[in-house]
Amino acid sequence: MKVKDFINQLQRHNNLNDDIIGVYWTYDDVSNGELSDNDWQELVRRFENHDFQQSTDDIFDTLVEIKEGRDHE
Repeated sequence: MKVKDFINQLQRHNNLNDDIIGVYWTYDDVSNGELSDNDWQELVRRFENHDFQQSTDDIFDTLVEIKEGRDHE
């Protein structure tokens, strides 16, 4: 996804004053200096419509931990 598309998506679906959990990876975040531009473009393409269910599960599990911790205070 291009940065401009990401920004447009955020603006389209969120109020500018909303708090969000935002995660993104850049070439420099995942490359150890050996990743070619073609491989990076292929990785981006493959994740274009990824549902990130594992991330959603991790957020939900963390929220449960927070609530349980609060309930034991």
